[in-house]
Amino acid sequence: MNLSVVLENLPYLLRGTVITLGISVAVILLGTSAGVAAGLLRFVPWTPVRRGVGWIVEFVRAVPLLLQIFFIFFGLPAIGLKIPTFPAAVLAMSLWMMANTAEVVRGGIQSIPRGQGEAARSTGLSGIQTMRYVIFPQAIRRMLPPFVGLCTILIKDTSLAAIIGVFELTRAAQETIERTFRSFEIYLVAAAIYFCLNYPLSLLAQRAESRLQHH
Repeated sequence: MNLSVVLENLPYLLRGTVITLGISVAVILLGTSAGVAAGLLRFVPWTPVRRGVGWIVEFVRAVPLLLQIFFIFFGLPAIGLKIPTFPAAVLAMSLWMMANTAEVVRGGIQSIPRGQGEAARSTGLSGIQTMRYVIFPQAIRRMLPPFVGLCTILIKDTSLAAIIGVFELTRAAQETIERTFRSFEIYLVAAAIYFCLNYPLSLLAQRAESRLQHH
């Protein structure tokens, strides 16, 4: 293993890591906000809205993320909508995050016994108040482990953005290998960086799940 190659190119890989983190943060903020809204809309009393949101969520979850990236970056220009590489990757991943977060929200809410909602409404609370003050606060604790799991998957899947030319960690590794011909060392360092990004989140998910089981 040539450590001098690693040390010489580490700053370049770290530049890619910063972009990876930027994509991840942007997608988590956008996708989670939309996902929570979509998840809550699946419980509204209006059937067309509930079913429409459900169909959208299931469709996005059923389509591979890579295909969504290709569709937004290569497909939309066919109808006059040309989106640059970085926004295209963020948009596609945000849709993926939205759909999967909505499913996490749905599962968390449905895990709360129905009797609690009925008891809250019997005290005079409206459906919205029941969701806001009784159901959702309890459901958040149950949503945390799968949500953190989603975030770890997302960070790894940001590597798909390299396929359409986004400079991030995987792209930085590929460009470094093309320049140095040291694939073993560079891929090993890139893998170690991904591990350092994801392992703390995995520990957080395990702790959250453990605390949930003890309550």
